[in-house]
Amino acid sequence: MGLLSKVKEALKKTSSNIALAITGKKVDDNLIRELEEALILADVGVENAEKLVSEFSQKKFEKETTETDIRNILKANIESLLRPYQKDLFDNFHSPEIVLIIGVNGNGKTTTVAKLANLLKRSGYSPLLVAGDTFRAAAVAQLEYWTNKLNLDIFKGAENSDAAGVVYSAIEKAQKDQHDVVLIDTAGRMQNRSDLIDELKKIKRVIKKLDPEAPHSTVLVLDGFTGQAAQAQVETFLNEIGIDSIIMTKLDATAKGGAIVAITQKYNIPVSYIGVGEGIDDIQLFDAHQYAQALIG
Repeated sequence: MGLLSKVKEALKKTSSNIALAITGKKVDDNLIRELEEALILADVGVENAEKLVSEFSQKKFEKETTETDIRNILKANIESLLRPYQKDLFDNFHSPEIVLIIGVNGNGKTTTVAKLANLLKRSGYSPLLVAGDTFRAAAVAQLEYWTNKLNLDIFKGAENSDAAGVVYSAIEKAQKDQHDVVLIDTAGRMQNRSDLIDELKKIKRVIKKLDPEAPHSTVLVLDGFTGQAAQAQVETFLNEIGIDSIIMTKLDATAKGGAIVAITQKYNIPVSYIGVGEGIDDIQLFDAHQYAQALIG
């Protein structure tokens, strides 16, 4: 399956609702209202939905205007909104590139770390995975499973050990053994737990002792199924920790795939990767053109 096909398949639940508003309908003001409602239900946000259909609502429809015209204009408008927010995490390598992965429980952080590491290894890099969730044995076991399966290197500490200390030692090892990427998995933190947020701040302070410019990327993993509700997570982590980019997971399981539009436009945070399935290879660079094509169908 090609890259665009995978994105289309992942966004099928979202795009099918939008397609219902367009397909087989007469191109008129009623269609535009239905389309705007469908975009809102896809969680692009009310203001963004109005903006996306404004080009239609401000013109008088000619007889020759078709569904295809509507789709093409809508795709172009979505791509235009999102193009500035494409970001490849690894387009400017440091030595090593230190990436801190954060987010709440259940958003898919640990699996995403494994997917990124697999992607990097296939591209010729030598990633080190860090089991920074020292309080949940299952998280360490999950990361170990993937490192064994994919023949990757992992660094872990003792159970319930200080996470910041584990991260510090891991980076020292990466520098010594010449790993070119360090991917740090962290414990899932509910955004309303100040003690856990403080621990993340401590991890960042410790990293800076080894490299003042690091972490080079702090990446928030969001669950696509939560849609716009993810904004509460974004706000807390952005204000308390700082976010350099977002990875949106589980787009294949949701009809709220438009949330990427809402989050980028509100917070000006780029999207680096999207999860398009459960397999280890089901992660892709975020591409505004592909996303727009898949969202509208």
